[in-house]
This record gives sequence, C-alpha cells and structure tokens, in this order.
Amino acid sequence: MTLVELDVFSGRPNPRWPLSKADARGLTALHRRLREVAAHDASPPALGYRGFLYQQGGIGWRAWNGLVIGADRTLADPERGVERFLASRMPPELAELRARIQRDLR
Repeated sequence: MTLVELDVFSGRPNPRWPLSKADARGLTALHRRLREVAAHDASPPALGYRGFLYQQGGIGWRAWNGLVIGADRTLADPERGVERFLASRMPPELAELRARIQRDLR
C-alpha cells in the first residue's frame, strides 16, 4: 500500500491517505516518465505547502515545486504532474485543502 502525506501543517498532524492499487500504478508510471537531474539546492519553506511525501519502490520521495526528490536522486517534473496527480487523489474530506493546493500548483 502506498501512503501519501501532504506536508502542509506546522504544529498539527499532516493529512495522510492511502492510494488505491490503480493509483499507485499510475504514480509508478508518472515516475518512469521523469528524467533524472543533478542535485538541487532548493528546500521547501518552513511554513505552508511543502509538497507530498510517499514511498515508491522502497524509496521515500518528496514531490515539491516541480521536483521529485528521493534519497539518492532527483527527478525533474516541470509540469508538476506528480503533485497534480496526488492532489487529485486527496480524499473528499480534504476538498477545501485540495482546492487550495491545486490553486498553488497553477
């Protein structure tokens, strides 16, 4: 099971939800389309939206700001496809937060 965490809150727990098997396969397909890039020096801000965290292929990933960052490699995602995909899979009870994140991704 792939568990996704939206890294957005400070001082309270971040929302988490599981992806369906079909969505996990879709996420894998998105990863395969991305190209590896040199190491980056960008870091998420201390407050606000800091991307999506998840495990894929035994590796912890952060999708944020057009990058998909793993422990030993970084993938370029200039269209922010992984972030958009994960935002669209947020559960219904997070609809207001999803709308805010989707606006930020535009």
